[in-house]
Amino acid sequence: MTAARRIDVVFACTLLLALLLRLYLATTERYIHDEENTSIPLSQSISFAPGHVNLPLRGENHGALPAYVVKASSTLFGTSMLGYRMGHLLLGVATIAMIFFLTRQWYGPVAARWAAALLAFNEYYLPISARATAQVPTLFFDLAAIFAFTRFLRMGKARDLYLAALSVGLAFYCKESSALLVPLFFLALVATSRSAWLLRPHPYAACLVFAAMLAPDLYWNMTTNRETARATYGKEAVGYATYQSHLQRIGGLGFSPYPAMFYARGPVMSLHQALTGTELRDETPEYHSLDPGLGALLVGAVVVTTLGRRRDDLQRFLLILFWGLFGFFTLIRKGAPEGLDSVSWIWVDTTMIPAIVLTAAMLARATGRTAAALWTAAGLSLAVSVLRVFT
Repeated sequence: MTAARRIDVVFACTLLLALLLRLYLATTERYIHDEENTSIPLSQSISFAPGHVNLPLRGENHGALPAYVVKASSTLFGTSMLGYRMGHLLLGVATIAMIFFLTRQWYGPVAARWAAALLAFNEYYLPISARATAQVPTLFFDLAAIFAFTRFLRMGKARDLYLAALSVGLAFYCKESSALLVPLFFLALVATSRSAWLLRPHPYAACLVFAAMLAPDLYWNMTTNRETARATYGKEAVGYATYQSHLQRIGGLGFSPYPAMFYARGPVMSLHQALTGTELRDETPEYHSLDPGLGALLVGAVVVTTLGRRRDDLQRFLLILFWGLFGFFTLIRKGAPEGLDSVSWIWVDTTMIPAIVLTAAMLARATGRTAAALWTAAGLSLAVSVLRVFT
């Protein structure tokens, strides 16, 4: 094998540019609420010193794993703005590499390069992966679980089911919504050529692994009184959010436009205003959503694949992931939780992963004028996304 085949130059350049852009953002962008009120102060409370050991399991709203990333980062790189963010930044770059290798296994190098670029330079992931928030490790472990499951679909090895379970368990300690991947993995077993594995013990044993990882958090939730327990690492003591608190975000069956905002925040808000005469409140204005042009391309690829007649196992799995997560959050009515945002378009950010892989595969398959049009649209959308982040 030649050096040119061992090293994909286009991918290497993509990864280098992604790293440089994130280094600039990590050193220049001011902290946002989730950094200065949760991940950084919680990391400062972590202690391994004998006699002063403090290993928090949870933060105010979610598991404490993102704070441990910040703790490791500040220990290795210092307590500057970049030092606190470096661990998340490196996880973000590793996530780009992971989606490249996942896509290459199934659809080849051209699709893989597109997948890396679509993740690296989109308007949502570029700025957020330069910050010390829960989204970065959540997406890293979500993608690790998805990658492991796709290896299982490809190779049929039980170990990948256990790796997927471990990854979902770690993602759960970043954000609890990652648990939704487990039933979707089972649904994918039904819909793919690996359905015979439902008669074997490994899928159920992997679930036990996931449950065992959740045991400490389950115990904490069962024994903690939210009325009296207080998180004291921030500027003021606040109550913890328990499973009950998060479930109060579900107000029953209904329709929510918020998931669509992830792919086109401005147009969706404008359309809602025109149709209802009321403003659609954005609960997380400090975050960038996807550029609407790129969002339309991603959702368009998902729709085209959904309507297509010939689908491989990976496409079936990715469609189940996308529509399962997107549909779940679209079909629940906004609740009234105490001390939490009642709804957020960020909840569906994991749907970006299957959408990107399906879009990359579509771009790689396209030929002739169709390829020229799609590649131009994708390239321009990414260029606009980067410009919007830096202007």
